[in-house]
Order: sequence, then structure tokens, then C-alpha cells
Amino acid sequence: YGIIWRLKLAVERRGKRDKRGSPIDSVLLKMMYRGQDLGDREELIQTCLRVLSHGKEKQLYAVLPHLSVVRSPSFFEPLLKFLESGKHYQQEFAAVVLGSMGDGRAIEPLFKVFMHSSLLRGNGAQSLQASIIHALGEVGDEQAIQPLLEIYNLGSESKQSYGHRRSWVLSAMGNLAQQGNVLAVKELTRLMRDEDSLLRAQAVTEMAVAFWHRPGELPETVLHEIISLTRDPSEDVQTAAFNALSDLARLGCQAAEQYL
Repeated sequence: YGIIWRLKLAVERRGKRDKRGSPIDSVLLKMMYRGQDLGDREELIQTCLRVLSHGKEKQLYAVLPHLSVVRSPSFFEPLLKFLESGKHYQQEFAAVVLGSMGDGRAIEPLFKVFMHSSLLRGNGAQSLQASIIHALGEVGDEQAIQPLLEIYNLGSESKQSYGHRRSWVLSAMGNLAQQGNVLAVKELTRLMRDEDSLLRAQAVTEMAVAFWHRPGELPETVLHEIISLTRDPSEDVQTAAFNALSDLARLGCQAAEQYL
């Protein structure tokens, strides 16, 4: 409550009001703590649009859950402006919401901003890159796979940031595979043969998680690939493969159970 009351006092002192003359912070407090006062969908959309028009960081994150649930197409343009603003907090916020909205139109601008941020340094740039990669995995559109692969194959001066970026891509690819994207399953299967043993181990884990809710649908080719990784030179990969098979068997995958 401390942050909210400090925000309330700051807004009252500045006397900033929305177009109807009601303090914006009062609307946010209702949205966050008095769900019964949210009003109908259109009223909520208009409130969110007013908050987006102001672009204040604390207010934006207060309405984040509502933006992600309502998913109104009218949010797209304001979010696109945030993405192109050059301000990291607005760009990161836009990436999170655009990913949750599942709008394929966001893929190209997200990728464009990522490529620009890849030339920058620092924690802010890295956090933005992680948010964009996660958003591409959340969109649920097959068109996101090619940008993700391009990001995966980007070079880097830092071995650590290179590894982090590839790990984020594997998580995003796993997310797409979990949503039933066949091409994502195919590419994730290929990445299970990466030369980096830690990435191979993560890829097989992501693949197993993608089929936790539908273990009976695990493709035979994927199963054979996981089984082959139980003989991988790396103990980390072997362990990941055995754990993947064990989890899938426990959840009802008979083919995995027969192997164990």
C-alpha cells in the first residue's frame, strides 16, 4: 500500500486529472483493489486508453493485468508508439502487453526493436531483449519462429549474453510448441542437437514441458530424439532426457513409459 499512497499524494499535489476531471490515481486504485467497481468492458477500455495516453510507469504497470485480459485492438497503436519511443520502460511494457494480446501484427515491430537494442549495452538493453523474445513466444503466431531463429543465430561479443539470449529463445520456442505450433516443435527438435550441451539439455526440457498437457500427442520422431539424448556425451543432457521421459511417462505417455 505504501507505493500506492505515495503515488496518490504525488498525483494530488500535481493536480493532474484525466479528461473527465477525475484523478487518474483514483481510477487505478479502484481497478487494483475494488474489482467490483470496474464497470463494463467499454468503460475499462477507455480507462486503460487514458492511462496509456499519459505513459507514466507506475500507472502503466497498475493497469497491465487489465490490458492483458481485455486485449482490445484499440490498445495496439498506443503500444506500438511505446515500442518505438526509445524509453526502455515503455518499450518493455509494450512488449509484455503485445505478447499477451496475441496480435501477429506485433511480430515485425518487436523484431525491429530487438535488432536495434542488440547494438546497445547494459542491463536495460538486456532486459528489453528478454521481454521481446518472451513476447514473440507469447504471440502464438507461426510467423514469430523465423525472427526467433534469427535472434538465436546472432553473434555476440559477450559469451554470457550470447548464452542468455539463446536460452531465452529456447523458452520462447517451447512456449510456441506448447500452444500446438507444429513448426515450433520441428525447430525445437533440431535445436536439441545444438553443439552447446547446456542448450541441448534445455531444449529437451522445453520439449517435454510443451507436451505435458497432451503427452499422448508426442510425435514418434521427437520421442526417438529424446531417447537418443539419453546416450549424449554430456551428463547434463542425459539427465535432462531421462527426466523428460520420466515426466511424460508419469503424465500418461505410454511410449515413454515403455522405454523406461
